[in-house]
Amino acid sequence: MKILQLIQKPQRRGAEIFAAQLAQELENRGHQVILVSIFEGKADLPFDGQQVHLDRPISRRFYDWKGWQSFAKLIKTFKPDLIQANAADTLKFAVFSKLIFRWNIPIVYRNANQMGDFITNSWHQKFNQFLLSRTATVIAVSKASQVDFLRKFQYPPSLTTVIPIGIDSKAINSRLAEPHDLKVERPYLIQIGGLVPEKDPMAMVEIFHALKEPQLKLLFLGTGKLKQPLLSQVNDLGLSDCVQFIPSQNNIFPWLQHAAALVMPSKIEGLPGVILEAMYCKVPVIAYGVGGIAEVLINDQTGWCVPSGDRISFLRAVKDVLHKDPASKEKILSQAKFLVEEKYALENIVAEFEQCYSAIILEQDD
Repeated sequence: MKILQLIQKPQRRGAEIFAAQLAQELENRGHQVILVSIFEGKADLPFDGQQVHLDRPISRRFYDWKGWQSFAKLIKTFKPDLIQANAADTLKFAVFSKLIFRWNIPIVYRNANQMGDFITNSWHQKFNQFLLSRTATVIAVSKASQVDFLRKFQYPPSLTTVIPIGIDSKAINSRLAEPHDLKVERPYLIQIGGLVPEKDPMAMVEIFHALKEPQLKLLFLGTGKLKQPLLSQVNDLGLSDCVQFIPSQNNIFPWLQHAAALVMPSKIEGLPGVILEAMYCKVPVIAYGVGGIAEVLINDQTGWCVPSGDRISFLRAVKDVLHKDPASKEKILSQAKFLVEEKYALENIVAEFEQCYSAIILEQDD
């Protein structure tokens, strides 16, 4: 098969990282794959094959004739069997290029989050309904994402499927073995991801402040528009010596593997890859049960899943992780790793994508 994977931009975000990992594994299996990014970005993504950076200005995200034309020319040259649009602006970009320049390649939409959480008004809903009507299928990252999608949009249920993300254990092991100069002076919680409202890092600072654990630190690994408000909040609460900000890293695992816990107080999620990576590394995970998180994070079995927005319960879960007896904690962490290895291995997930792609191509041929 010839597959074009379309992403927002080269960035260390779950949707882009997984699209690159998927592209790499598909290429390893003998398929021809191009990874195409719309907007400019500087991150290195885990794909050794051909990458095309359109470097379109984000100011043109709602009307980009030249960008749509460039994409159409690429499709004419590469002649893919299908195009997978991976979240954010990718569906809009692909659909308008197809409508205006009249290419006839099926579009698969990768619903990597809960779309309903981002619909702000009826016009927005109708516009996305229009875009989705031009797709061949929608692949949801979790059952929760699929249910949310079908509740929000009029779309044939038979054309939706659930294929979660997968983890590449060999790549993780390689990253874990890389030399690093990280010095762990005291235990820390870590939140990994963009410093953006939907990840709610400011709530995490308030929870951390209420912990009253003087030997504990809180680390934020990532960047985003809330950086300055967070710095002000940390200063106001007198936490400057125990809250640390780390810029985005190509290799997060030296930071992740030594954490006392991965914390995720997100308001909105699909199924975050970093949760599966933490589970594989046997790092405790504490998260609100939004999106597909509750499908992998099961209390007393694989982690600490907290009702959405319940800060008191989140605080209690952190204390439980910090003070739980070692044998009970080890049992939970071992079960978490087993679940990831059994159900979320990348090679098995990619096989599901292959089957889905083959069915779409066969239907197009008919």
